[in-house]
Amino acid sequence: MHGETIVFTDAYTGQEMYGRIGQVFCDKATVRIITKEEAGPNPRKIVMRVDPSIAKITNGTGIIK
Repeated sequence: MHGETIVFTDAYTGQEMYGRIGQVFCDKATVRIITKEEAGPNPRKIVMRVDPSIAKITNGTGIIK
């Protein structure tokens, strides 16, 4: 997984973003944002899920202001 190129939807803007996975800690990882060109033709699609306890207090958005 380390070094893998990914594409995902940004939780705050809803915009499609590209990244490269850095350090991995159990089920968490750091991601460095890169350009679409840097991502290449086949980045792995990652679907983010909101933690149920956070979804409950944010009406499903997962965004805490």
